[in-house]
Amino acid sequence: MTANMFDSYGVKQLGYYVASIEEAAAQMRAALGAGPFIDLGLSSNKNVDIRGKKTELDMRTALGHINDIQLELIEVASEGPDPYHEMGRYGLHHFCVYVDDVDVAVKQMEDAGMTLAMRMTSGQGMEIGYLDARDLLGQYIEVTTPSEQLWQGIKAIHEKSPVDAPVLMPLSVLMGGE
Repeated sequence: MTANMFDSYGVKQLGYYVASIEEAAAQMRAALGAGPFIDLGLSSNKNVDIRGKKTELDMRTALGHINDIQLELIEVASEGPDPYHEMGRYGLHHFCVYVDDVDVAVKQMEDAGMTLAMRMTSGQGMEIGYLDARDLLGQYIEVTTPSEQLWQGIKAIHEKSPVDAPVLMPLSVLMGGE
């Protein structure tokens, strides 16, 4: 049962497919007080399987927080199929659930009627599954193993940054530089 997946970690992130990370980060700061966002840069993801077909997926992401929810901004930089363009619009794309085992979570969600849209190893080495829950919930569900250190680091930047901090910051800020 998929309900058990939410017991351990809950929903950790909301992912937004955006045309421009700079513009989306500024809008989310102005409207919600979100951020600052940490720009993880452009990554070339490995072992990408989209609906049973191997492909390449280049994307740029930025992470920020609003209270206890992480926000992920995603710009796709490659051509070809991907679950972001499949959505047919910019905006809320997925919510993310941390799981102890991505394969087990994918199987549970498939058993609950969802379809695996994408499986990949991110540019940062994280195993990720995207399940198509558009018919059930209106968006995708991402499952990945916990990255609590990254999550806590982004949250700390949100909590400690002054109101006039830049909306978008380089990854080096998270690593203790700049």
